[in-house]
Amino acid sequence: MEKLFANSACFYRNPVPCYGFERILADAQDMKVISSINTQTLYADLAHSGAVIYRDFSDSLEDFNDFVSEHSSKVTFDPARKAATSNTAEIDAGVLEMGLHRENGNLPFNPDIQWFYCLQAASKGSQTTLCDGEKVLFDLSSSTRKIFENNRIKFVRRIPFANVQRFLSIELQVPIDQVTDEHLEIVNEMVPGQTYKRIDKNLIYSEFNTDAITKSCFSGKKAFCNSLLSPSVNYEPPKITWEDGTEISLDVWDEIKEVTSRNTYDHFWQQGDIIVVDNTRVVHGRRKLDDPKRRIFGAQSYRKGE
Repeated sequence: MEKLFANSACFYRNPVPCYGFERILADAQDMKVISSINTQTLYADLAHSGAVIYRDFSDSLEDFNDFVSEHSSKVTFDPARKAATSNTAEIDAGVLEMGLHRENGNLPFNPDIQWFYCLQAASKGSQTTLCDGEKVLFDLSSSTRKIFENNRIKFVRRIPFANVQRFLSIELQVPIDQVTDEHLEIVNEMVPGQTYKRIDKNLIYSEFNTDAITKSCFSGKKAFCNSLLSPSVNYEPPKITWEDGTEISLDVWDEIKEVTSRNTYDHFWQQGDIIVVDNTRVVHGRRKLDDPKRRIFGAQSYRKGE
Protein backbone atom coordinates (compact mmCIF):
# COMPACT_ATOMS: atom_id res chain seq x y z
CA MET A 1 0.00 0.00 0.00
CA GLU A 2 1.24 3.48 -0.88
CA LYS A 3 1.34 5.91 2.06
CA LEU A 4 0.51 9.57 1.36
CA PHE A 5 0.42 12.68 3.50
CA ALA A 6 -2.16 15.44 3.74
CA ASN A 7 -2.62 18.15 6.40
CA SER A 8 -0.01 16.51 8.69
CA ALA A 9 -2.02 13.28 8.64
CA CYS A 10 -1.70 10.34 6.30
CA PHE A 11 -3.76 7.98 4.23
CA TYR A 12 -3.11 4.87 2.19
CA ARG A 13 -3.86 3.90 -1.38
CA ASN A 14 -4.97 0.30 -1.66
CA PRO A 15 -6.53 -0.30 -5.12
CA VAL A 16 -9.30 -2.89 -5.38
CA PRO A 17 -7.64 -6.15 -6.56
CA CYS A 18 -8.55 -7.30 -10.08
CA TYR A 19 -10.72 -4.24 -10.78
CA GLY A 20 -8.27 -1.38 -10.25
CA PHE A 21 -10.65 1.12 -8.68
CA GLU A 22 -8.75 3.50 -6.40
CA ARG A 23 -9.36 2.81 -2.71
CA ILE A 24 -8.03 5.35 -0.20
CA LEU A 25 -7.95 4.52 3.51
CA ALA A 26 -7.58 7.07 6.31
CA ASP A 27 -4.92 6.37 8.92
CA ALA A 28 -5.68 9.09 11.44
CA GLN A 29 -8.60 9.60 13.79
CA ASP A 30 -11.17 12.19 12.69
CA MET A 31 -9.51 12.63 9.30
CA LYS A 32 -11.94 13.90 6.65
CA VAL A 33 -11.98 13.53 2.90
CA ILE A 34 -13.18 17.10 2.45
CA SER A 35 -10.05 18.48 4.11
CA SER A 36 -7.65 15.92 2.62
CA ILE A 37 -8.40 15.75 -1.11
CA ASN A 38 -8.16 18.61 -3.60
CA THR A 39 -9.83 18.78 -7.00
CA GLN A 40 -6.63 18.07 -8.93
CA THR A 41 -6.02 14.85 -6.97
CA LEU A 42 -9.63 13.69 -7.27
CA TYR A 43 -9.75 14.29 -11.02
CA ALA A 44 -6.39 12.58 -11.53
CA ASP A 45 -7.64 9.53 -9.62
CA LEU A 46 -10.82 9.44 -11.71
CA ALA A 47 -8.76 9.66 -14.91
CA HIS A 48 -6.60 6.76 -13.75
CA SER A 49 -9.18 4.45 -12.19
CA GLY A 50 -12.68 5.60 -13.10
CA ALA A 51 -13.92 5.38 -9.50
CA VAL A 52 -12.48 6.34 -6.11
CA ILE A 53 -13.50 4.73 -2.80
CA TYR A 54 -12.76 6.57 0.47
CA ARG A 55 -12.90 4.49 3.66
CA ASP A 56 -12.28 5.07 7.39
CA PHE A 57 -12.70 8.83 7.06
CA SER A 58 -15.04 10.71 9.42
CA ASP A 59 -17.05 12.93 7.04
CA SER A 60 -20.67 13.61 7.98
CA LEU A 61 -23.49 13.86 5.44
CA GLU A 62 -23.09 17.64 5.50
CA ASP A 63 -19.34 17.24 4.87
CA PHE A 64 -20.19 15.01 1.93
CA ASN A 65 -22.63 17.65 0.65
CA ASP A 66 -19.86 20.26 0.79
CA PHE A 67 -17.36 17.86 -0.80
CA VAL A 68 -19.65 17.55 -3.81
CA SER A 69 -19.91 21.36 -4.11
CA GLU A 70 -16.20 21.90 -3.76
CA HIS A 71 -15.31 19.71 -6.73
CA SER A 72 -18.20 20.48 -9.09
CA SER A 73 -19.13 23.31 -11.43
CA LYS A 74 -22.86 22.51 -11.13
CA VAL A 75 -24.92 19.98 -9.19
CA THR A 76 -27.99 18.31 -10.68
CA PHE A 77 -30.58 15.83 -9.38
CA ASP A 78 -32.51 12.74 -10.31
CA PRO A 79 -35.96 14.34 -10.70
CA ALA A 80 -37.69 11.31 -9.15
CA ARG A 81 -35.86 11.63 -5.81
CA LYS A 82 -36.45 13.95 -2.87
CA ALA A 83 -33.56 16.13 -1.76
CA ALA A 84 -31.94 15.42 1.61
CA THR A 85 -29.42 18.28 1.62
CA SER A 86 -28.76 21.04 -0.89
CA ASN A 87 -26.79 18.65 -3.13
CA THR A 88 -27.84 15.14 -2.11
CA ALA A 89 -30.83 12.81 -2.12
CA GLU A 90 -31.36 9.55 -0.28
CA ILE A 91 -31.45 6.65 -2.70
CA ASP A 92 -34.75 4.78 -2.62
CA ALA A 93 -34.82 2.34 -5.50
CA GLY A 94 -36.90 -0.56 -4.25
CA VAL A 95 -35.57 -3.95 -3.23
CA LEU A 96 -34.93 -5.68 -6.54
CA GLU A 97 -31.49 -5.85 -8.11
CA MET A 98 -30.66 -2.73 -10.15
CA GLY A 99 -28.95 -3.23 -13.49
CA LEU A 100 -25.72 -1.50 -14.39
CA HIS A 101 -26.34 1.96 -15.83
CA ARG A 102 -24.91 5.37 -16.53
CA GLU A 103 -26.69 7.89 -14.32
CA ASN A 104 -29.30 9.71 -16.43
CA GLY A 105 -28.00 7.68 -19.37
CA ASN A 106 -31.37 7.74 -21.12
CA LEU A 107 -31.97 11.46 -20.52
CA PRO A 108 -30.72 14.39 -22.63
CA PHE A 109 -28.33 15.70 -19.97
CA ASN A 110 -25.83 13.32 -18.38
CA PRO A 111 -23.77 14.36 -15.31
CA ASP A 112 -20.02 13.87 -15.39
CA ILE A 113 -19.78 12.60 -11.81
CA GLN A 114 -21.88 10.31 -9.62
CA TRP A 115 -21.31 10.55 -5.84
CA PHE A 116 -22.30 8.13 -3.05
CA TYR A 117 -22.19 8.36 0.76
CA CYS A 118 -23.06 5.63 3.26
CA LEU A 119 -24.85 6.84 6.38
CA GLN A 120 -25.81 3.33 7.46
CA ALA A 121 -24.43 0.15 5.95
CA ALA A 122 -26.51 -2.95 5.29
CA SER A 123 -26.06 -5.83 7.70
CA LYS A 124 -25.90 -8.20 4.71
CA GLY A 125 -25.80 -8.09 0.92
CA SER A 126 -27.19 -4.99 -0.83
CA GLN A 127 -23.83 -4.26 -2.47
CA THR A 128 -23.38 -1.39 -4.91
CA THR A 129 -21.90 -2.64 -8.18
CA LEU A 130 -19.32 -0.86 -10.34
CA CYS A 131 -18.15 -1.81 -13.82
CA ASP A 132 -15.39 -0.06 -15.79
CA GLY A 133 -16.61 0.66 -19.31
CA GLU A 134 -13.05 0.93 -20.62
CA LYS A 135 -12.44 -2.71 -19.68
CA VAL A 136 -15.81 -3.79 -21.06
CA LEU A 137 -15.13 -2.14 -24.40
CA PHE A 138 -11.76 -3.93 -24.58
CA ASP A 139 -13.37 -7.29 -23.72
CA LEU A 140 -16.25 -7.12 -26.20
CA SER A 141 -15.80 -9.17 -29.35
CA SER A 142 -14.56 -7.16 -32.33
CA SER A 143 -17.83 -7.77 -34.17
CA THR A 144 -20.01 -6.48 -31.32
CA ARG A 145 -17.72 -3.52 -30.70
CA LYS A 146 -17.95 -2.61 -34.38
CA ILE A 147 -21.76 -2.79 -34.29
CA PHE A 148 -21.85 -0.26 -31.46
CA GLU A 149 -19.26 1.93 -33.15
CA ASN A 150 -21.50 2.15 -36.23
CA ASN A 151 -24.97 2.26 -34.63
CA ARG A 152 -26.62 4.40 -31.98
CA ILE A 153 -29.22 3.17 -29.50
CA LYS A 154 -32.71 4.55 -28.86
CA PHE A 155 -34.65 4.91 -25.60
CA VAL A 156 -38.39 5.54 -25.85
CA ARG A 157 -40.72 6.02 -22.87
CA ARG A 158 -43.32 8.23 -21.21
CA ILE A 159 -42.32 10.48 -18.31
CA PRO A 160 -44.56 12.48 -15.94
CA PHE A 161 -44.43 16.17 -16.85
CA ALA A 162 -43.72 17.07 -13.20
CA ASN A 163 -40.46 15.07 -13.38
CA VAL A 164 -39.50 16.65 -16.69
CA GLN A 165 -40.17 20.08 -15.20
CA ARG A 166 -37.89 19.46 -12.24
CA PHE A 167 -35.14 18.01 -14.41
CA LEU A 168 -35.18 20.87 -16.93
CA SER A 169 -35.52 23.46 -14.17
CA ILE A 170 -32.14 22.37 -12.82
CA GLU A 171 -30.43 21.82 -16.17
CA LEU A 172 -31.71 25.03 -17.81
CA GLN A 173 -31.59 27.13 -14.62
CA VAL A 174 -35.27 28.10 -14.89
CA PRO A 175 -37.77 28.27 -11.97
CA ILE A 176 -39.68 25.01 -11.93
CA ASP A 177 -43.11 26.63 -12.23
CA GLN A 178 -41.93 28.44 -15.36
CA VAL A 179 -40.89 25.33 -17.31
CA THR A 180 -43.34 24.97 -20.22
CA ASP A 181 -43.64 23.22 -23.57
CA GLU A 182 -41.40 25.95 -24.96
CA HIS A 183 -38.54 24.53 -22.91
CA LEU A 184 -39.22 21.06 -24.31
CA GLU A 185 -38.62 22.51 -27.77
CA ILE A 186 -35.48 24.30 -26.56
CA VAL A 187 -34.05 20.96 -25.40
CA ASN A 188 -35.09 19.26 -28.65
CA GLU A 189 -33.03 21.83 -30.54
CA MET A 190 -30.19 21.89 -28.03
CA VAL A 191 -29.56 18.14 -27.71
CA PRO A 192 -29.08 16.09 -30.90
CA GLY A 193 -31.06 12.88 -30.69
CA GLN A 194 -33.57 14.07 -28.07
CA THR A 195 -37.28 14.46 -28.83
CA TYR A 196 -39.83 15.56 -26.25
CA LYS A 197 -43.52 15.58 -27.23
CA ARG A 198 -46.57 16.25 -25.12
CA ILE A 199 -49.05 13.38 -24.79
CA ASP A 200 -51.46 15.08 -22.39
CA LYS A 201 -51.25 17.51 -19.49
CA ASN A 202 -49.57 14.90 -17.28
CA LEU A 203 -47.37 12.85 -19.62
CA ILE A 204 -44.46 13.56 -21.95
CA TYR A 205 -43.20 11.27 -24.73
CA SER A 206 -39.41 11.07 -24.69
CA GLU A 207 -37.21 9.62 -27.41
CA PHE A 208 -33.45 9.73 -26.92
CA ASN A 209 -30.88 8.49 -29.45
CA THR A 210 -27.33 8.23 -28.19
CA ASP A 211 -24.02 6.40 -28.55
CA ALA A 212 -23.41 3.36 -26.35
CA ILE A 213 -19.67 4.09 -26.52
CA THR A 214 -18.62 7.27 -24.73
CA LYS A 215 -15.41 9.22 -24.21
CA SER A 216 -14.40 9.71 -20.59
CA CYS A 217 -14.26 13.37 -19.62
CA PHE A 218 -11.41 12.52 -17.24
CA SER A 219 -9.21 9.97 -19.06
CA GLY A 220 -10.14 10.94 -22.62
CA LYS A 221 -10.41 7.24 -23.49
CA LYS A 222 -13.38 5.42 -25.00
CA ALA A 223 -15.67 3.34 -22.78
CA PHE A 224 -18.79 1.21 -23.08
CA CYS A 225 -20.79 3.41 -20.73
CA ASN A 226 -24.56 3.53 -21.20
CA SER A 227 -27.93 2.53 -19.77
CA LEU A 228 -28.67 -0.54 -21.89
CA LEU A 229 -29.06 -2.57 -18.68
CA SER A 230 -30.85 0.34 -17.03
CA PRO A 231 -33.28 -0.13 -14.12
CA SER A 232 -36.61 1.69 -14.11
CA VAL A 233 -37.74 1.82 -10.50
CA ASN A 234 -39.23 5.31 -10.59
CA TYR A 235 -40.22 5.46 -14.27
CA GLU A 236 -41.95 3.51 -16.99
CA PRO A 237 -39.40 1.03 -18.42
CA PRO A 238 -37.97 2.36 -21.68
CA LYS A 239 -38.15 0.48 -24.96
CA ILE A 240 -34.55 0.08 -26.12
CA THR A 241 -33.72 -0.50 -29.81
CA TRP A 242 -31.22 0.57 -32.42
CA GLU A 243 -31.72 4.13 -33.64
CA ASP A 244 -33.71 2.97 -36.67
CA GLY A 245 -36.14 1.10 -34.41
CA THR A 246 -34.94 -2.43 -35.14
CA GLU A 247 -34.50 -4.83 -32.26
CA ILE A 248 -31.09 -5.47 -30.72
CA SER A 249 -30.35 -9.18 -31.21
CA LEU A 250 -30.36 -11.59 -28.28
CA ASP A 251 -26.76 -12.55 -29.07
CA VAL A 252 -25.68 -8.93 -28.52
CA TRP A 253 -27.68 -8.69 -25.28
CA ASP A 254 -26.17 -11.96 -24.03
CA GLU A 255 -22.63 -10.80 -24.76
CA ILE A 256 -23.17 -7.45 -23.01
CA LYS A 257 -24.50 -9.21 -19.91
CA GLU A 258 -21.68 -11.77 -19.88
CA VAL A 259 -18.85 -9.25 -20.35
CA THR A 260 -20.21 -6.72 -17.85
CA SER A 261 -20.88 -9.47 -15.31
CA ARG A 262 -17.27 -10.64 -15.22
CA ASN A 263 -16.02 -7.07 -14.96
CA THR A 264 -18.37 -6.08 -12.12
CA TYR A 265 -17.07 -5.25 -8.65
CA ASP A 266 -19.38 -5.63 -5.63
CA HIS A 267 -18.81 -2.97 -2.98
CA PHE A 268 -19.78 -3.98 0.56
CA TRP A 269 -20.49 -0.67 2.29
CA GLN A 270 -19.13 0.48 5.63
CA GLN A 271 -20.58 3.46 7.44
CA GLY A 272 -18.93 6.67 6.25
CA ASP A 273 -17.72 5.26 2.91
CA ILE A 274 -17.67 7.73 0.02
CA ILE A 275 -17.50 6.65 -3.62
CA VAL A 276 -16.93 9.04 -6.52
CA VAL A 277 -17.61 7.70 -10.03
CA ASP A 278 -16.70 8.96 -13.50
CA ASN A 279 -20.20 8.79 -15.01
CA THR A 280 -18.77 8.99 -18.52
CA ARG A 281 -16.80 5.77 -18.04
CA VAL A 282 -18.02 3.60 -15.12
CA VAL A 283 -21.55 2.22 -14.83
CA HIS A 284 -23.09 1.33 -11.48
CA GLY A 285 -25.97 -0.66 -10.04
CA ARG A 286 -26.98 -2.61 -6.91
CA ARG A 287 -27.55 -6.18 -5.83
CA LYS A 288 -30.89 -7.17 -4.30
CA LEU A 289 -31.60 -5.07 -1.20
CA ASP A 290 -31.36 -7.56 1.67
CA ASP A 291 -31.44 -4.95 4.45
CA PRO A 292 -33.98 -2.10 4.08
CA LYS A 293 -32.27 -0.22 6.92
CA ARG A 294 -29.35 0.58 4.60
CA ARG A 295 -29.09 4.34 3.95
CA ILE A 296 -27.09 5.55 0.96
CA PHE A 297 -27.14 9.12 -0.33
CA GLY A 298 -26.25 10.17 -3.85
CA ALA A 299 -25.47 13.27 -5.87
CA GLN A 300 -24.80 14.05 -9.51
CA SER A 301 -22.72 16.91 -10.87
CA TYR A 302 -20.59 18.33 -13.66
CA ARG A 303 -16.82 18.63 -13.41
CA LYS A 304 -15.04 21.94 -13.19
CA GLY A 305 -13.39 23.31 -16.31
CA GLU A 306 -9.68 23.10 -16.94
